[in-house]
Amino acid sequence: MESLERKYVIFKALDVNDPLNSEKKKKYETLEKDNVIYFLVDKKDLDLPRIDDYIRRATSGFKKDIEVDLKSFIEVFALTSESEIENLLTVLVVAFRFNQKIPFTMKQKVDPGYGLKYTVSEKYKDIIGKAIVISDAQYFCRNLQDRPSSQIYPESFVEEVKKLFKDISDKVRISVLDKQELKKEGMNLLLGVNAGSIREPRLLCIEYLNNSSSSEKYAYVGKGITFDSGGMNIKTMSYMRWMKFDMSGAASVMAAVYALAKNDIKTNVVAIAALTENLPGATAIRPDDIIVSHSGKTVEIDNTDAEGRLVLADALSYAVKKYGATKLVDIATLTGAMMVSLGDTYSGVWATDDKDWKVFKKTAYESGEYVWRLPLHEDYLKQLDSKVADIANCNSNDRRAGSSSAACFLVEFTHGVNYIHLDVAMTTDVKNMGQGTLIKTLYNFAKTQN
Repeated sequence: MESLERKYVIFKALDVNDPLNSEKKKKYETLEKDNVIYFLVDKKDLDLPRIDDYIRRATSGFKKDIEVDLKSFIEVFALTSESEIENLLTVLVVAFRFNQKIPFTMKQKVDPGYGLKYTVSEKYKDIIGKAIVISDAQYFCRNLQDRPSSQIYPESFVEEVKKLFKDISDKVRISVLDKQELKKEGMNLLLGVNAGSIREPRLLCIEYLNNSSSSEKYAYVGKGITFDSGGMNIKTMSYMRWMKFDMSGAASVMAAVYALAKNDIKTNVVAIAALTENLPGATAIRPDDIIVSHSGKTVEIDNTDAEGRLVLADALSYAVKKYGATKLVDIATLTGAMMVSLGDTYSGVWATDDKDWKVFKKTAYESGEYVWRLPLHEDYLKQLDSKVADIANCNSNDRRAGSSSAACFLVEFTHGVNYIHLDVAMTTDVKNMGQGTLIKTLYNFAKTQN
């Protein structure tokens, strides 16, 4: 009976200066008249991140089914460039699907979500189809993010990803390193973080090579701490809550490469997920321990709760030595300091190459996502000086620029390859729900490959 009472509400774009909008309204708000919700925009300002943001706000908790008049958005901005139209339609489709259903819940009574259909020219059917794939990949990521660590741990993470890629397994090469293989490869930082857990670590690698005319290969490396207690430097309760989200980076890179492969994008990318729990125990690593990394550099452990940079360091080095990566991008819920610097609005970006940053910034904007560059500076690296090892994993006595010193640490394990570091500690889970942040950007950044 409930379904008979549901009505479609039409979302249309409307210029803020249109006579229909008699009320004084700010752009990127909505105005409802006669079962039509007008999405107010300034036709001179195609701000894709803000459009994405406001659509998700407008549809949060929505109960009625939605029909989106996509052509109205194209018309109100008077777009003629096919690339601009593709960017806009992709952002719209993914944004309107974001709140359509809850990715994961164990409630006995589940909200059915809203129905969704689009009105647009038939010639954009392929764009809509590819956007739906990106949205499905984001949904997969959010589902993994929201599930508890009793369900998602290194082995089960691997199995979930294998199931995701099952229908396109012929397009990718999947390899999984278990504990013994990690020992042979000298992935001692990853093994060190894992030392306190009874669950074995995994390094999951998915190679997608679909651009034979290019000599480039991007490596997308994701932090996959399936639960972070802080190790021997154990977190207090308020900081340990929601640590199931510490595997978000790993889920994001797998989702991005799945979308690339599913949509048959011409690019060469390998996704690497460094997977482990970080728990205290009789065999766990301790402060003052020294570990020989995959790169050969020795690392003194100052604080076992600075574990994400350890697993990433080994994975970044592995990406270069094993796969010959020509560009490195990692994504991680790395530092709590992001709460102070950028909050949950912008994701932090560090780049060793200015040209890469400019391309990434433009790509993020066109993907409808907020990013902000922060500095790499030798002063931040000096904070990590050690008297007994090549470098310390952090400096607990110096909390200045913690996010940047973490980024500087990671640069030391990139073997001189151009590198972009993404810290999504505050943006990939908001109000304790997974967001699948920067999947769209990673997807589109891979398309910029020469």
